[in-house]
Amino acid sequence: MKCPGCGGRELEPDGEGLLRCEGCGEIIDGGPAWGSFAAGPAEPASETAVAPPHGDAPVADHALQQWQAAVRLHGTPGRTLLLASQEIERLADVLRLPTRVRESALELFSEALRRKLVRGRQTERVAAALTYAAIRQERLPLTMDDVATASRLGRLELGRLYRTLARGLELKVAPQAAADFLPRFAKKLQLADEITRQAHLLLRQAADAGYGQGMRPGALAGAALYLACREAGEPRSQKQVAQVAGITEVTVRTRYQELSRLLSK
Repeated sequence: MKCPGCGGRELEPDGEGLLRCEGCGEIIDGGPAWGSFAAGPAEPASETAVAPPHGDAPVADHALQQWQAAVRLHGTPGRTLLLASQEIERLADVLRLPTRVRESALELFSEALRRKLVRGRQTERVAAALTYAAIRQERLPLTMDDVATASRLGRLELGRLYRTLARGLELKVAPQAAADFLPRFAKKLQLADEITRQAHLLLRQAADAGYGQGMRPGALAGAALYLACREAGEPRSQKQVAQVAGITEVTVRTRYQELSRLLSK
């Protein structure tokens, strides 16, 4: 048996009744239907789609079901897409992503597959990196740590793969802004709107002074909220802010001290 993608013969079971090509990463049906695929187009076993576990709207569920049904009809690449769509749906459920981000991640994976960027890489890991890419494109206030935790990948590994795929896909993604994270962090910390507005002001003042370039936006947002809380007399602990922002207490303390010194001049 040979891989229809690269012609290689190093095929290993993936534990789900399918085979994974060690050479290019393609997913191959090792059952009786494979022989008919090798000789020509496979007959679809069923046109029943597998619905995502927890879609966020009936319309989105229907669209994704149609998409998954379609990829079933295209042999090995379709199976790779199906595995990717299932992982993207899982991540979307965990991270509560809106429909537009789910669809964007699926489109990015399809393009990555077309450009042969998936070869030699685990499908689920590529799906996670491209889910993060879709999050960045839509400017959602989620950090790489959020996606790394949901995907069970290390932050460094996810970051390297994201950058590699972003270059391969020629993605133009704007840097995340610290202000985008304020509403989400403030809600988790149960802060009043006035404190959030003050944190916005602090970030604008810091940016005007040239502070924050090249820093993690989530860390800046956390520090601004911590400083705003102290100024308003409604302090939150560094530990609380660190947990919400996905950073260390040391980072909260360092950024807070820098902001405080800068803005007190």
